[in-house]
Amino acid sequence: MLDHFEIENVYMNLDPIFGDEAAHAACLALIRSRFPAAIVFEPEIPSFVGAVRRLWSATGADFVLHLEDDWIALTDIGPDVFAAFEDPAIAQVSLHTAEQKWDIAKKGHFHKRNEYVRLFGIKIPKFTAFPIFTTSPSLLRGQFVRDCASLMDPARDPEKQFYYGVNPALEEYVRNRKSYIFSPEKRPVIKDIGRDWQKEKKIKKVIRDANSVWEAE
Repeated sequence: MLDHFEIENVYMNLDPIFGDEAAHAACLALIRSRFPAAIVFEPEIPSFVGAVRRLWSATGADFVLHLEDDWIALTDIGPDVFAAFEDPAIAQVSLHTAEQKWDIAKKGHFHKRNEYVRLFGIKIPKFTAFPIFTTSPSLLRGQFVRDCASLMDPARDPEKQFYYGVNPALEEYVRNRKSYIFSPEKRPVIKDIGRDWQKEKKIKKVIRDANSVWEAE
């Protein structure tokens, strides 16, 4: 994917977790070998939401490519990923992931959740749907990421804050925007290889109070 874009600036967050000083140095060497002018943040305390807020706030471009280190592309991804942004309501174009199991043929390309009401104990869908935004690899409008960063609660996981009442201010901000899933052939275009590492290290992710906690099994 990176070979198909003209990249203006690169920002990297390197948290002190899951590695020693040698691993830290190896990460720096890797990013510098490809992007010598990359701006690297090296906080003393690891924080998922801290990393997202720090990186998103630092951007200045009209469009931002959000990535994590443990993803690989399953196919070439080129400039056609921008086509969805012709709709001004679309704020994010996320890359269809193998783990997401999103049925494009059945659900369509818009990532959303339906809202329901209960009537006589029966769950009935409303005619409204709420957009689902993600911190998985995606292209986003620059002003959108900067606004979201300013609204994020530093004590909660970033992705959890977009819905379910975790962060009402952020939830209201994104309500009338759209999240689009890029899947031109209706199949995944990227894969999360970090899950294989997680299984190898026997580490599990537990959600507590809208936060992800990593624990040994």
